[in-house]
Amino acid sequence: MLIEFSVENYRSIQEKQTLSMVASEDEKMLHTNSFVMPDTDKLRLLTSAVIYGANASGKSNLLRAMQTLRTLVMNSATKMQVGDKLPIEPFKLNSQSAKHPTNFEVIFIHQGTRYEYGISLNRERVYEEWLIAYPNEHQQNWFSRQYIPDNPKFQVDEGYKWSFGKGLKGEKLRIKKFVRSNSLFLSHAAQNNHPQLTQIFKWFEDEINILTSSSHTMGFTLSIFDEDDTLKTRVAKLLSEADIGISGIKIEEKPIPENLSSFFNHLNKEEYEQLKRNINIHQLDVITIHKMNDSNEEIEFDMDDESDGTQRLFEMAGLWLYVLEDGEVLLVDELDRSLHPVLSKALLKMFNDPEINKNNAQLIFTTHDTILLDAEILRRDQVWFTEKDKSMTKLYSLLDFEPREDESLQKGYLRGRYGGIPFINGLSI
Repeated sequence: MLIEFSVENYRSIQEKQTLSMVASEDEKMLHTNSFVMPDTDKLRLLTSAVIYGANASGKSNLLRAMQTLRTLVMNSATKMQVGDKLPIEPFKLNSQSAKHPTNFEVIFIHQGTRYEYGISLNRERVYEEWLIAYPNEHQQNWFSRQYIPDNPKFQVDEGYKWSFGKGLKGEKLRIKKFVRSNSLFLSHAAQNNHPQLTQIFKWFEDEINILTSSSHTMGFTLSIFDEDDTLKTRVAKLLSEADIGISGIKIEEKPIPENLSSFFNHLNKEEYEQLKRNINIHQLDVITIHKMNDSNEEIEFDMDDESDGTQRLFEMAGLWLYVLEDGEVLLVDELDRSLHPVLSKALLKMFNDPEINKNNAQLIFTTHDTILLDAEILRRDQVWFTEKDKSMTKLYSLLDFEPREDESLQKGYLRGRYGGIPFINGLSI
C-alpha cells in the first residue's frame, strides 16, 4: 500500500513534489474510493489517483521517478559495477540544481507495518540512504548512511557515516562491506538474504507494477492464461463485457519454427521447458471469437487483426486483474492511449469498487481524458494536476480549489479554472 511519494531535482521537477494517497475527511464516496489503513481507524488511503496536465508539464516524470527508484532498488547491487553511472537526471534548467543530488522518498505499508525509505544521489554516488520502520506505530530507525567527504573518521567506509538501529536484526556489518558508492544497502541486503530487508525489497519488486507507453505486458497476460484458469476466465470475461464484439478467447500453441529446431536439440527436457516458459509470447497465438450478426455461428480472428484498442486492452488485462487480485500498486502512464473513454472509465471503476477491489489495490495514472473528471467517479483528493512554473513542474491537488458541489469538474478544468492545461499563443482554435 502506497501512502506517499516525494521527488526532488529530477528531470522537470526541481523543487520537492509530493503525491499523497491519504484520503481527506470528505465523506463523499469515502467507503468506496478509500480504505482504512492497517492498525488505525483514523486514516484512510485512496484506491486511485489521476494526474492531469498539459503535454510536457511533467506528469509522466512523476511516474518515471517512481520507476527509477524501483529500478535502483532492484538493480544497484546486481547489475551495476564500480564506476557505472547511476540512472539519475537532475533538473537542468538551473545552474545550482545540476550540482545537487536527486532525492526520492516513499512511505508505504507492507505486511501491516509502515515504512519510510529515502535516498539522495547523483550519477556518481549515493549521498544518503535511510529506512525507518513503525512496528505497532513505534518509530525504529533501522539504518542510515550519509556521505561525509574529507573526514578521516569515515574514510574506512569510503566516506560514509553508518548507523544501525536495534530494531534491525541479523547481519549488517558484513553486508555493509559489499556496498559501493553507486549501490544501495537495501539492494545488497536482499542479495544476502537479510530476513527483514528482503521483505522491503520484495515490496519494490512485487507490489509496484508500472505500465508505460513502452511497456509490453502481453507475455504476462499469456502466462496467466497458461497458469491460472480463474484469471484466464476473468480476462476473457473482461473483454467480452467491454462491448467490443468479442465473445470469447482461446490460445493456440504454435509449433517451434523448423529453422530453430536444431537450436533446441542440445537441451535436456528441464532446460527445454524453462526456455519454453521464457519465450511463450513467441509460441502462443491469441485467437478472438466473434459471433456472426445474422446467425449464432462463431468466427475466429487473430489478435493481430483486432484494433489497437482491443490489443491494448488484452495486453493490460492480465496485469490489471492480477494487481486487483493481490492488492498491489499499479502505475499507468497515459491510461487513455488507444482506449475509448468508456473503457478507461470502466477500468478505473474496478479499483473504486470494493466488491471487485477486495484487497485494497491502488491505481495511479496519467491521462488527458477529461471524461474521468466526474464528481460521481472521483473524489477531489483523487485528482491531481501538473503545471510548469518557471520551467519546473508543480504538482497540486484539486483539494487546493473549492469547486461547488454542482460544478462540472470537466468544464472547470477545460476552462483553466484549475490550471494544468496548455496555453496556445497565436493560434486560432
